[in-house]
Amino acid sequence: MRIKNAFRVADVTAAREIVRAHALGTFVTPDLQITRMPCLLEEELTIVSHVAHADPFCAALGGPLLAIFSGPQGYISASWYEQDTIPTWNNVTVYVRGTAECFDDALPTLRRTVDHFEAAVQRPWSLDRLEDGGRAMADKVTAFRLRPEAWWAEAKLSQDKPADERARLIAALQAPGPYQDAALAEAMRQA
Repeated sequence: MRIKNAFRVADVTAAREIVRAHALGTFVTPDLQITRMPCLLEEELTIVSHVAHADPFCAALGGPLLAIFSGPQGYISASWYEQDTIPTWNNVTVYVRGTAECFDDALPTLRRTVDHFEAAVQRPWSLDRLEDGGRAMADKVTAFRLRPEAWWAEAKLSQDKPADERARLIAALQAPGPYQDAALAEAMRQA
């Protein structure tokens, strides 16, 4: 994968924050089976997730996978620049490549996933509310861990532009209109 040096994120802590903030991973197999599932993070950029047995992607577990996590992203109009240039698409993306290790029992992963995401709500829901504690659900999915054999992260946020141009782009993203995008504007401000 080619990532321009100005946009490369080399810090694993920064990459982890991107994954943590945008935890819905897109998983792709070599034969282009694709699924999207919520993910948990372990050490470094190790991903833990699960997939339904009925999903064709499930049969590919045990082989190489690519996980993609997309953060803020949006269109940057050429009309926003002071001088003529071409439009672009700014984005924050993390890619993790590895081979999935399947767990014998999916229930602990399901429990961790539900507890993790429910912790942010006022009255967290739990698998314990189900009569069987989630066992029937767990028996229909495969949980897995993806340890990174390689990873790349890109924050293409117009860092290669002069400060006045960046300020103009951020203002355009904050203005009412079809490409208003406060999250992307904030990411660009922080870059």
